[in-house]
Amino acid sequence: MRVLFALFLSLFIVSCGGYQPVAKYSKTLFAQPVLVKVKIDPEDPSTGVYLQEEITKMAVNRLNLTTTKNVDEAKGYILVNSYTINTTPVTKDDNGNVIRYSINAALEFAVKDKKGFWSKNIVASEYVPVKAKSSVSVAAKQKASKLAIKKALDDFVVAVIKRAQKLGSQEDNNTKKELNQKPNSLDNSVTNTQDNAANTQDSENDSSIEGNSALPDEDTSNKKVITVNNNEGEPIVNLVVTDEEEVPSFGY
Repeated sequence: MRVLFALFLSLFIVSCGGYQPVAKYSKTLFAQPVLVKVKIDPEDPSTGVYLQEEITKMAVNRLNLTTTKNVDEAKGYILVNSYTINTTPVTKDDNGNVIRYSINAALEFAVKDKKGFWSKNIVASEYVPVKAKSSVSVAAKQKASKLAIKKALDDFVVAVIKRAQKLGSQEDNNTKKELNQKPNSLDNSVTNTQDNAANTQDSENDSSIEGNSALPDEDTSNKKVITVNNNEGEPIVNLVVTDEEEVPSFGY
């Protein structure tokens, strides 16, 4: 299964504009160091501890990011605000007995990168066959849970790549628009200069004919220009953000 994912990931990257190392996308996206943190669920602390270890490994080994445990030092965040592991029957035999279960890992990511905050909810599953009228053993469930978590982290890596590609594409489009607008701006500047010269000449002619001086400039001291900025730092999941430059309080 892991081999199939690696093949899929390679094909995905190639189809989106050529192969590039995952680290190139992540380093473009994240300012470093990055805080990696899992909010431990007191009802399932062992899964939280395992998840913390695996996410840290993913950040260092796959995304090639520098991590920190210091909240004040962190310039980016990869947080898991909640996680659940549940078991669902998926296949029954002719007698109605369950013979296969799905072990599902649901993770809620809250992330801060160079462009702002975003969230990602991921559910990944691993299947466990059992004998009729039997339940999943503790050992089998633990093994399947770990595999499901690894799949969820694979999906998170894909989400990082997609976001980096999307933002990169937007920047390219903005650059192209700016380049296309420059010649028009130059033409408009020449046209405006010519129009202003003509208007000045007309004003001088009118003034000499009527014997009146030019009207005084309009008083703009009472005018206010209000710029409304779109707030991209909206609260997501359990991560409450009041200011993009302010370090959030995580409550861990």
